[in-house]
Amino acid sequence: MRIITRIQMLFFMLFSAGAAAQDMHFTQFYSSPLFLSPAFAGADVCSRVSLTYRNQWPGIQKTYRSYLFSVDHYFIGQNIGAGILFGSDVSGSGDLKTTIVNIPVAYEAKLTKRINVRLGLQPGIHMRSINYDKLLFGDQIARGGGVATIEAPVVKTTFFDAGAGLLFYSRKYWGGFSAYHLNKPTQSLRGEPDAIVPIKIGFHGGGKFLLNEEEKEEKNRRFISPALNYRHQNKFDQLDLGFYFTQNVFNVGFWYRGIPLFKSYAPGYANNDAVAIIVGIRNDRFNFGYSYDMTISKLSTISNGAHEITVSYQLCKLRKKKKVRMLTPCPKF
Repeated sequence: MRIITRIQMLFFMLFSAGAAAQDMHFTQFYSSPLFLSPAFAGADVCSRVSLTYRNQWPGIQKTYRSYLFSVDHYFIGQNIGAGILFGSDVSGSGDLKTTIVNIPVAYEAKLTKRINVRLGLQPGIHMRSINYDKLLFGDQIARGGGVATIEAPVVKTTFFDAGAGLLFYSRKYWGGFSAYHLNKPTQSLRGEPDAIVPIKIGFHGGGKFLLNEEEKEEKNRRFISPALNYRHQNKFDQLDLGFYFTQNVFNVGFWYRGIPLFKSYAPGYANNDAVAIIVGIRNDRFNFGYSYDMTISKLSTISNGAHEITVSYQLCKLRKKKKVRMLTPCPKF
């Protein structure tokens, strides 16, 4: 039974997660704006520090663990935002690890009286490595059942990566486009020239709507914010679609991930991934969010879904009397 479970797990890692081709992904994509698009660099009113942790498929030993850390700032008077993003993704018993260091820079301009536009560019350095010492191969197993000790190397590769993003927003709506791996870098750990990182294309957008416009007290106002995030990379397509509800400092959201009617990863395995519940709290400076992905594909019985935690903090002193530039109406947790 355990062998069957491992075979199932291997199949879904290859087809459902696209382990060899896809970038890391996050349910609370709006809480990692620099990862979503370089056009979001400096999009907030203050300098911002953000942290994201994701533990995917905790029911399986040593699967996917992803981390993000970012800092960004808006330079008043220059209409420029810039930041730095660190990311790490560790998967499998062999510790297949991807590390990214990106430097997004965005320029902000007023398109019309009610619409702003941001153009972002992002150079970065990406590193991939695997620790063969943590893998067990058939020729290491002795006839008596023991395991032969073999010193195995840690194989690494480093490459330059380029990305870009475009964002349009008003006080109620936002939408944009992003593209990563534009230079099609080679990511092979064995020197294969055709092991190219496929270009990733993303479309994202949403809105923020006041439900009780007659309410004067800010703490009693209720907002609903629908949003979507579509990604295409190589042969893989994925869509996150949902909304979150806000009142005072509390946020609750519901999201669906998948495109079941669009395409399937393999015959009999629909692109029907997960639903997620999100809860969060926030004030003028601090934001916290927690989400749990409930897998609805055939992997649900062995994966135990995914847990994700996001934290962000604004570093500047808020000025209530001074006029503040228009900000994107994105979720803040």
